[in-house]
Amino acid sequence: MENESPSALHTSVPFRVRVGVTGHRELPDPQALSSKIKEAIERIIPELFDNESKKLLRSSTHTPIAHTVVTPLAEGADRLLAREVLKHPLADIEVVLPLHKEDYLKDFDSAESRQEFEELFAKARRPITLQDQPLHKELSQSTLAETRREAYTAVGRYVVDHCDVLIALWDGEPARGKGGTAEIVGYAKSKERPTIVISTVAPYDIAVSKGRGLNADSIAGIETFNAFSVSAAEEKAYVANLDNDLFNTPEGREIPEEIRCVVREKLLPFYVRASQMAKKNQALYLRAGFLTPVFSTLAVAAVAVAVLAHHWAALAFSVEFIFLATILGVVYFANHRKTHTKWIESRFLAERFRHAIFFAVAGVEVSPIRLPPYMRPAHRPDEWMVRVFNEIWSRLPAMEGCHGTSCQPLIAYVRRSWIQDQIRFHQRKALTSGAMAQRLELAGIVVFAIALLAAMSHIVLFHPGRELAPDFLDKVLVFLAVVLPAVGAALGGVRTHREYSRLGKRSHSIASALTELDQRCSEIGTSPELESLLREMEHLMVREVQDWLMLMRFVKLETAA
Repeated sequence: MENESPSALHTSVPFRVRVGVTGHRELPDPQALSSKIKEAIERIIPELFDNESKKLLRSSTHTPIAHTVVTPLAEGADRLLAREVLKHPLADIEVVLPLHKEDYLKDFDSAESRQEFEELFAKARRPITLQDQPLHKELSQSTLAETRREAYTAVGRYVVDHCDVLIALWDGEPARGKGGTAEIVGYAKSKERPTIVISTVAPYDIAVSKGRGLNADSIAGIETFNAFSVSAAEEKAYVANLDNDLFNTPEGREIPEEIRCVVREKLLPFYVRASQMAKKNQALYLRAGFLTPVFSTLAVAAVAVAVLAHHWAALAFSVEFIFLATILGVVYFANHRKTHTKWIESRFLAERFRHAIFFAVAGVEVSPIRLPPYMRPAHRPDEWMVRVFNEIWSRLPAMEGCHGTSCQPLIAYVRRSWIQDQIRFHQRKALTSGAMAQRLELAGIVVFAIALLAAMSHIVLFHPGRELAPDFLDKVLVFLAVVLPAVGAALGGVRTHREYSRLGKRSHSIASALTELDQRCSEIGTSPELESLLREMEHLMVREVQDWLMLMRFVKLETAA
């Protein structure tokens, strides 16, 4: 992405390749190995992508490629690779420690080593520690050594499980202890994780195990998100409205300005982009879904005119052709542009950003996306919406949560601005969707009744041999008999396409669950209770959009039968 300006790179969301590391602590020639690491990152990793992914990477002009190093920051290989990765634009670091930091630092004998660790550790926004408590608080002296060995095995496996490609600096010899380099390389290959082994023995040859390879399918969605244009004026107005809704209330004004500024500048612009992207594609999809049954009905009406008025037949059939051709064009446009998929996926992302606002204000980490087995065919943990959200969330500075009595204003804010706001939204949605479903159902019944009456009138008035009405009424009744069932089908099609009934019932169910959470919120007062409530709220709202994503993702607009 050499042609991107610095500001464009800052606002664009990169496609990240997560590089894990394992290797020896003692390295014979760090400078030579650094050169090999550079070659692995710049030449070998791009070759691990499949051909289709390579095309997507080349064509994604708005999306830079970035790297994240996943590392425990042990001496030697871990730090050497971390420093090499961090030389690249937009690179960042995820640190995962096998032990509590106090215990882990005991592994580093010199002050220089501890200082080097601290410098790299400080670059990680949210370090992960697999052992929450210092070992001496939980274990006897006799079990400490075994626990440490198990911790190093666990952290090595964590790195493999959370990276896209593993780089190992290894001499090729069997593991010298539990959790050693050989064991972790073997684990990576068993998981079919792409693995690049750089020999620590001169001439430092590189061996590649491609495994499942790398896939860049999700870059297409990131590219669409990055390329979606929202004018500066539109974004400014939208952000101002959101800021007013979120913070211009008695509870919102209690939130410190520095926190409000972070939300306003680092979250809301991306929420605006996701929301506008969802609205635009929703409008296109719903418009196409409305025009299809309407034009189908008009095509049927044109055929009826051609049959009943022969002198108008040529014109009527031409009109029918135009309507049918328009239907095909509308359906092709909607499906080719993937308006439905983009609507559902960008709505998912917008909702994730909305949840994140309240987690950021509360100083609580969002939960990673978890997928029940039944969702996996329709929803993956590494797809573009998840990648975009994780990227933006990682850019936020770590913020302090509340303590003691300072939690009460924050609890009141979350209750009013998130829980109660969502209750009101879903209550309105349940009413409006339910009412629209009933109106369309009633309209269908009325149309059916009129069609039935027209058929009965035709039988009575135009019984063969004793016609009781003029010829033009015969044609009117025939026209109604042909067209009204098509009108009824169109109304049913619009009702089904808009999912009014399902949406109404769904919102009613969600509003009931939220009301229970609101009651709980009125009874809490501490930071742990607030975090627990936020997680329950997050689980409910994420599962709601996940279920909708799974249900609707593969829906396609179709021509009327």
